[in-house]
Amino acid sequence: MFRKITAGALATAVGASVLMTVGAGTASATAADLSVNISEVSPNPVVVRGDRDAQVTIEVRTTEAEKVELRLKPDTDAPHALKAKEPQLVREGELWRFVTTFDKSDHRGRWVAIADAYGKDGKKLTDTAGFTVKYVERWRKADTRLAGFNAGPEPVRKGRSVYFSGRLEARDGWKWRGVRHEEVEIYFRANGSSAWKYVTSADTRWDGRFSAKTRAVRSGEFRAVFDGDRRLDDSSSRPDWVKVKSWHHR
Repeated sequence: MFRKITAGALATAVGASVLMTVGAGTASATAADLSVNISEVSPNPVVVRGDRDAQVTIEVRTTEAEKVELRLKPDTDAPHALKAKEPQLVREGELWRFVTTFDKSDHRGRWVAIADAYGKDGKKLTDTAGFTVKYVERWRKADTRLAGFNAGPEPVRKGRSVYFSGRLEARDGWKWRGVRHEEVEIYFRANGSSAWKYVTSADTRWDGRFSAKTRAVRSGEFRAVFDGDRRLDDSSSRPDWVKVKSWHHR
């Protein structure tokens, strides 16, 4: 099965045989003034990560070519699926740059790029180049936890400060290690309410510990929240209830 790339379309064709010749220098000398060379396949290997598409650029250099067609073919006899994709073609004089994408449904392993160049008289020259398509599972984020979260003192008088402390940790094998330079947010839920409201935030220190404070307004629960990033999963602390007492004047 072929993936065929032309100036405006990408077609999939079925071929009974597998092309085994890989590499440059296979162009036929049927026309002295016509030449074709697949000068680059970039990147090589093509790495598909998770559900994301991987882009590949194939550069073909020619002389005296009126048209260039490019086919991409898995170098295997095993069953495989190909999906037609609309390519982009940029021509700069005698440089033909084809761009297409691969995804996790495409064959993983060796591929062959086959470039056919056609001259003014209709004669054709062909060049081939091999490349590899690999698949990598999506990066798994590390588990995190907000350990030892504390809000206090408790009880606290209205208008005084409530202080927060805790430690952001990430799992490293069988151990939990502090995570530095990450933002932890503090949220509050008043007694009788179901809504958590943002209060303040703090950055973790070198050992993952953080501290912050806010003004006591009313009794309720506080909790710490870490939103996560591309490396670390998100997490929330256990709630910590603080009773706020009003001033009493005699």
